Amino acid sequence: MKSAVNFKQTTTLPTRRPLIIVNLPAILSILAFILISLPFSTQGPHNNMATVEFSNSLETFGVKLFSELAKTNPQKNIVFSPFSIQTCVAMARMGAAGDTAAEMDKSVGFTAANEEALADNYHSILAAYQDSNILKIANKIYIMKNYETKYKFNELLTKKFFSGAENIDFGESQKAANTINGWVESKTNNLIKDLVSSDSLNSDTRLVLLNAIHFKGEWVHPFPEHGTREKDFYLDETNTVKVRMMHISENFRYGEFPELDATALEMPYKNSDLSMLVILPNSRTGLAALEEKLKTTSLHDLTSKMYSTKVIVDMPKFKAEFSAELKDVLTNLGMGHMFSSNADFSKMLKSPEPLQVSKVIHKAFIEVNEKGTEAAAATGMLMRKKRALGYKIEPKQFIVDRPFVYLINYLAIATTAPSSESESSSNTTTSITLFMGSERIAMGEVAMGESTPTTPDSSTKRLSDEL
Repeated sequence: MKSAVNFKQTTTLPTRRPLIIVNLPAILSILAFILISLPFSTQGPHNNMATVEFSNSLETFGVKLFSELAKTNPQKNIVFSPFSIQTCVAMARMGAAGDTAAEMDKSVGFTAANEEALADNYHSILAAYQDSNILKIANKIYIMKNYETKYKFNELLTKKFFSGAENIDFGESQKAANTINGWVESKTNNLIKDLVSSDSLNSDTRLVLLNAIHFKGEWVHPFPEHGTREKDFYLDETNTVKVRMMHISENFRYGEFPELDATALEMPYKNSDLSMLVILPNSRTGLAALEEKLKTTSLHDLTSKMYSTKVIVDMPKFKAEFSAELKDVLTNLGMGHMFSSNADFSKMLKSPEPLQVSKVIHKAFIEVNEKGTEAAAATGMLMRKKRALGYKIEPKQFIVDRPFVYLINYLAIATTAPSSESESSSNTTTSITLFMGSERIAMGEVAMGESTPTTPDSSTKRLSDEL
């Protein structure tokens, strides 16, 4: 198909079309890249070392993102999907070149030798959960009508990222937004709505790249509903809100970390390699210090020091929603080039129009209750023309009655084939963070702005029983 757009020689500088990235976590995550044109002037990781490097890059990038989001949203509950955001960035990276590609590699931590090797890393994860009923990951490309993607870019996204392509008329902005948002809703169990607005799309929009994640998992050890009670959750040393606090006494992996001034608990989900890791500061006001320390903490090292033991757990039921425009965040992390008029996404479209990223939006949602967790996230990028061992001890106490950090991790095992007959194969266990967040207020009426915190001298408004 030939482009329906005719280009004329001109002496003026080219205008660039913005690219918008939108991301939604909930344990649902969607990321959308919208690119706008500017008028002219293999099988999984090859070895366990590659898997470890890839996992480490995901972890480092996720912690950096979390730090930036926490810094700019100090009073909000945060939930986002590092994996969703990085997947969408990786999809855009398949079409990047020159300084833009180099900057993305450095900022996100991509160490693969080429696009194919990088795509293989993602393929191994996406393929593992392609038919899962617990974790669903979907990618999508919307392309301006009468435009085509380059063969290699399309092949990588189709074969490695399982991303279907569809032509659409962005000039009919409301209709296009409805189509995109409908796809997002269908992939996130209707948890993420209105990812893109009609005013973010126009006739200059050339491409929208989307990533959506939906997770719904049941605990291996569900909390008995009859044990849930209304209890205090401390916002600081004195102010509290009433929350629905779940209770269980069971064997979990647990760890105490004096260097973080915190303890940690891992709660696995049924029929999967997924688990929730809760990191609880020892102090009621210790969340900010914990978030700062996590910037230089290896989560893999942390979890490797945990052990199985009997733990008495009090955990609040909570819901959290979060949305953010990530342009400033990604620029602060070293990816400002793709938002500039010097961006190079020349490997994407057959059309010679230059492209740039104009916006990155991320939305996320999570709900935790006695049975398990449901979460979703979405990210969209729009591009336009330029312009330890277990042992028995007395039960530990893990009382989550103050702000805390949580992660939902996917356990990955890479096998290295022996290099000679005298050697045996070896396994390397790594983890990939699908969702990450911090809960400052157990989500309910208070977090939705319908109530206010109380002091010990005033009555405390109850949170909704719907939690």
